[in-house]
Amino acid sequence: MKKSHPLQKIAAKKQKNASTFVNFSVFLPRTTQMKPMNAKSMKKLAILFVFIGLGVMPLVAQKLGGGLILGPTFSTMKMNLNDTTTFRPDFCAGVRIALIPKRFVVGAEMDVIYSRQGMSTFRGTNADGNRIRNVVQSHYINVPLLLNVYFRRWTEDDEDESRIPCLRVGPQVGLCLGGSDVQILKSTTTNRYITPWERGTFNRLDYGLTAAFSYWFVEVRYTFGLANIFHGEGTAYNHVISVTWSDIW
Repeated sequence: MKKSHPLQKIAAKKQKNASTFVNFSVFLPRTTQMKPMNAKSMKKLAILFVFIGLGVMPLVAQKLGGGLILGPTFSTMKMNLNDTTTFRPDFCAGVRIALIPKRFVVGAEMDVIYSRQGMSTFRGTNADGNRIRNVVQSHYINVPLLLNVYFRRWTEDDEDESRIPCLRVGPQVGLCLGGSDVQILKSTTTNRYITPWERGTFNRLDYGLTAAFSYWFVEVRYTFGLANIFHGEGTAYNHVISVTWSDIW
């Protein structure tokens, strides 16, 4: 009987062991070639990074501040059926809560503001030749969520945030509490109170964009309304300018 060579025995043993090995790679998913990101995917990714940044911001800021808002407002309504509207003066008052960064120049803020708004029309004449003017007064609780961009970093010599130049931008949501429709005919004034629950009057919800600049306890803010604030025919949008005391400590 012919004897096999020792190397042949080792090779046969390895082949036998290899036959008992289970190839688990067949159960794994096949890899596919990664597709390049399109513009839509990049936009979603950018929005995700913005939200992540806003979520991490409170941990970085480490300084929670509060303050007051008080000052005059100058408001009007842009109406497609009336091109004689102009600004009318009133006031606003509220509170603010802010996250003030110590290491960076970006912070965040939420305000709760009671704002008296509306519009006035230019004086004109009615069909009888009498001088007439209409005024709309509206009452809102506005809640803006603002991103604050400071022009320099916070230092130990700063007693409060108000002495640092700051640009504030963000969305705003408003709840209408009602208002008044005032008609001034010659020397007679007629005032009719309107609730937002009456048909054909104010919409309860308003929303828009807010931008402001503050420095040395004074803030100038402009709110651009994006929601139609009236039921019924035509459209009307709030536009409000405010000059307020701005202090966060």
